[in-house]
Order: sequence, then C-alpha cells, then structure tokens
Amino acid sequence: MGTLIVYYSRNGGTRKAAEALAEEIGAELAEIRETRKRRGFFGFMRSGFESATKRIVPILPLEPACDLASYDRVILATPVWAGGLASPMRSFLAAHAAEIRDHGVLVTHSAPDDSYAPVMDAVDAVVGRKRSFERSVVSDLHVG
Repeated sequence: MGTLIVYYSRNGGTRKAAEALAEEIGAELAEIRETRKRRGFFGFMRSGFESATKRIVPILPLEPACDLASYDRVILATPVWAGGLASPMRSFLAAHAAEIRDHGVLVTHSAPDDSYAPVMDAVDAVVGRKRSFERSVVSDLHVG
C-alpha cells in the first residue's frame, strides 16, 4: 500500500523533515502524540533524561489512525535527544514494532557529524531487523 512516515516532533523540526520527505517520495504521514506537554526548560530536561534512561512514556493513538501492517514500508522519524532515541518514539515502537513489515529511519539532530547513527541502530534493535532506508537532517529547531 505504499509508504507511511510515522513521526514524533517536540518543536516542529522533525515534523518539517517528515513533511518534506513525504512530499518527495509520495508518502502518507501519521503523528505520534503524547498525553503531556514538553514545553520549556523542564520539558527539555525531562526529554533528555527519558532518552538517556530509555523510558517508555504514555502516548496517544496515531493521528490519523492507520493499519501499520498494510504499508509496504514505515519510515520512523524521530529527533535525537541526549544522543539517544526520543522516548515517545521508543514507546511507539514498543507497542507497534511487530506490525511493521519493512522500516526506514529519519532522524533530526543538531550535531554536524554522524553521532546520530546509534539512534538509527536503536530503532533497528527495537524493530528486530535492519532498516531499508535512512536519512538524517540537521534541524534548525532545537531537539526536533
């Protein structure tokens, strides 16, 4: 059925990157949303802590709702937080990895080097297989 890009974005940087990629490859989009806000300094600090400690956090159903197994590929778009996987994406994968037939990874980050690579590997580890697509984008909006 094509490609779906599932993204989480705290500040809009990852959303912009996901939208641009969707336009480029003709993919559909679905957003991971949370039950609580991550605004300001304390939201930033909590985000880094949750990433570093590999927390699973409460998330809402995808918007719009979709059947992941019906897509040929699901591209998982996530910001890099404190050098790791954003906790809302980790939560999504913990709940839905088994439904994904083939996956790609899009990461947004602020590092000029390839320090984002372990985040792509972390997604692969949770899904249980190697990604078939990858892309990284330096985001102009801090922490995706």
